[in-house]
Amino acid sequence: MKQPRFDLDLDKHCNATVVIACGNCGSETRQHLRSLQPDHTLRCRCGADISLGAGALQRAQQQVAHLRVAYRQ
Repeated sequence: MKQPRFDLDLDKHCNATVVIACGNCGSETRQHLRSLQPDHTLRCRCGADISLGAGALQRAQQQVAHLRVAYRQ
């Protein structure tokens, strides 16, 4: 399975939502970062399976930690 692209959205309380782009159709699936587990499969609207590996999930968590520090300064 090809590793999907992802982006992060933070709400006003600094809660992170991961926006994962499907490698097949390009549509975006949104999932709260706290509810994601490494290699847990999500289903895209086109029927493709998408997931983030442990490394990608760890990078997302690190990015959120850096963003939270930056926003609170």
